[in-house]
Amino acid sequence: MDFKNLNYSNYIKRIKKEKIPCYEPMVGFEEINNLKKVIKSGWLSEKTFTRNFENFVAKYCKRKYSLAFTNATSAMIVGMKALGIGDGDEVIVPSFSHSADANSISATGAKPIFAEVSLKSMCITLEQIKKCFTKKTKAILYVAVYGNADELDKIERYCRSKKIFLIVDAAAALGSKFRKKHISSYGIFSVHSFFADKTITTGEGGVLVTDSNKILKNCNYYKHDGRKERGEDTIKFPGYNFRFTEMQAAVGMAQTKKLSFFINKKKEIYERYKRKLKKIDKLSVFDYSKFCKPVPHRIVIFTEKKSNSLRKYLNKFGIGVRTLFVPMHRQPIYNHKNKFENSEDLFNKGICLPSAPSLTNKQIDYICNKIKKFFD
Repeated sequence: MDFKNLNYSNYIKRIKKEKIPCYEPMVGFEEINNLKKVIKSGWLSEKTFTRNFENFVAKYCKRKYSLAFTNATSAMIVGMKALGIGDGDEVIVPSFSHSADANSISATGAKPIFAEVSLKSMCITLEQIKKCFTKKTKAILYVAVYGNADELDKIERYCRSKKIFLIVDAAAALGSKFRKKHISSYGIFSVHSFFADKTITTGEGGVLVTDSNKILKNCNYYKHDGRKERGEDTIKFPGYNFRFTEMQAAVGMAQTKKLSFFINKKKEIYERYKRKLKKIDKLSVFDYSKFCKPVPHRIVIFTEKKSNSLRKYLNKFGIGVRTLFVPMHRQPIYNHKNKFENSEDLFNKGICLPSAPSLTNKQIDYICNKIKKFFD
């Protein structure tokens, strides 16, 4: 086995060169104080902080129930298994998405069926869903890409008419709304992620939110090794250990008190980038859908040509930028021969600029000036 890259040496080497990181979480004394309380209590697995964190997320998203998981991926796997999705089933999912989406479908035994997305919204469309629908279709996994959503109401109605499930990956969309409703309030269940680059963070971690008590109970079994809860010996399902920790929840509860601040900062940063970059003819800042009120997860820009040269140029000045999602159809594990021109176009022309709430106006202006010089 090659152990050379197991310590992320190449990744760390690249990150260290970034004077302005693409993203960094904002944590402080509030998180430290909560962690001290957990350490002193002697109980590090799920307890009071976890239940309070789940309750906050459910109430905030206008859902009845919330269940914390190791991450949003495990929440999706468990949620789909709780719906009975498995061998022989198909789940339609956009090719332009995080690997967690297709992988979570595969983990249930079902088959991910890739659909094209809209160039305008970066999201899956009802038209493309209809092209992929078969008698084996059990669910649509809708991805709120970078906090955006479009046609979500139409897709929800379509799922009802076909008697299939709508699942919403709102991993990057905490606080984002579509037609005045939280994006995660759509679907039979939705998930949020609290990875380090999300609006609020617990380091790793995620939640599943739903209005179904039955789904909640079944998810809880799958999450707790197939048991109703810790201390129970009866195994009902072949489950997993996907439990949260009290330490993560302690950080999360401190972060919830800063949520409004983070949301406002992310919106301000997005608007400043738009103002500063609007006069560059060969570049556009991603514009969210008409009926979406977003919390911008990333600052996404598009160039007329392939984005590699701009990305390398900005890297030279210590500016942390990232590519967009590598379309899943081209990944070796899936390797579909079907053409997904929009997904390819988004990947080839898109760049994510620094977008952390800690970003200063001076840093944004510096980044924008370097981009202008590149095009000049």
